[in-house]
Amino acid sequence: MKNVILSDKEKVQKLIKEAGLSMAEISRVLEVSYNTVYRWLNKGIIPHPAQSKHIDQLFKENIDIVPVVESLRHKLKDPIELLKKNKEIRNKFILEMTYNSNAIEGSRMTIKETKKAMEGKVVRGKEFFEVLEAVNHKNALIYLLETIKPGFKITEEFVLKLHGIIMYDFNDKLPGKYRTGYVNVTNTELKVPSADMVPVKMKAFVKGANNHGREPLKKIANDHYEFEAIHPFFDGNGRIGRLVITAQLLSLGYPPAIIKVEDRHSYYLALAKGDLGEFRLMGQMLCDGIIKGYGLLRGA
Repeated sequence: MKNVILSDKEKVQKLIKEAGLSMAEISRVLEVSYNTVYRWLNKGIIPHPAQSKHIDQLFKENIDIVPVVESLRHKLKDPIELLKKNKEIRNKFILEMTYNSNAIEGSRMTIKETKKAMEGKVVRGKEFFEVLEAVNHKNALIYLLETIKPGFKITEEFVLKLHGIIMYDFNDKLPGKYRTGYVNVTNTELKVPSADMVPVKMKAFVKGANNHGREPLKKIANDHYEFEAIHPFFDGNGRIGRLVITAQLLSLGYPPAIIKVEDRHSYYLALAKGDLGEFRLMGQMLCDGIIKGYGLLRGA
C-alpha cells in the first residue's frame, strides 16, 4: 500500500525552505552527493527506496507535520461512517491494525496468516494463542467501530471492555480487569505505579483523555505516553493504548493512526523520549501513522 501525501521532492523542498537546511547539508546528512540532491530537485530523478526512507526520516525530524495531518482531516467528511459503510475499506483497516499492533508486541504471524485467522481458517505452524490474539484484536476493533461516534468520550468501562476482548481466553492475564500486582516494563527505566494506584491513575487519565485542548494531536500523543506509563494491565497495554488512540482520533474526525511494525524501533524510542518529558517524536509518530491511515481510507 502506497500512501504518498508529499513526494520526496516536496519533502526536500520543505527541508530547505522551512527547516533552513542547505542542499549541501542535506547531501551530507543523507550521505549522497550534492549533484544527487540537485537532480532530485531539478531533473525529475526519483530517489532510491532506501534514500526515500532517509529523506522521510530527516523530514520528520525537522518539519512539524501536524499541519499536513490537519489538512487531511478536512478532506474526510466522517471516517467512522466510511469504515462502517465500506466493507472493503473496513476489512483492510481491521487487518492492517490487527497485524501491525500484534507484530509490534512480538507476534510471529504474517499478514497473510493474520487474515486467515480472522477468517476462521486453519493457520498451520502457529500456536493456538497466536491465532487467538489475531481473532481477539479483530473483535476488539469491531466492538470499537460499533461503539464510537463523533464526539465519543473515552470511559473506564470502554477501556476495560476492550481489554476483556483483547485478552479473551487468556484468563491468567485478568481480562477486563486492572492488574493486581507489579509488572516489569522493558524499554524504560521509570517505575510503573503500584497496583493500588492504577484505578486512581486511570480515573484521572480518562478525564484528561476527553479534554483535547487547542492542539488535539499533541494531546493524544501525550495521552498515549501517559497510558503506557500507567501500564494498567498485566498484558495488552500496547494494543489497548493504540486502540484508545484510534477511538480518540476517529471521534474527532481524524483518520486512524496505523503504526507499522517496521516503525517499532522509532515507536519505542518515542515512548522513551517521553520518559524525559520530550513528546515531539511521539507526536510525529502519531501524525505519520495518521497519514498512513488516511491513505488506507482513501483506498491508496
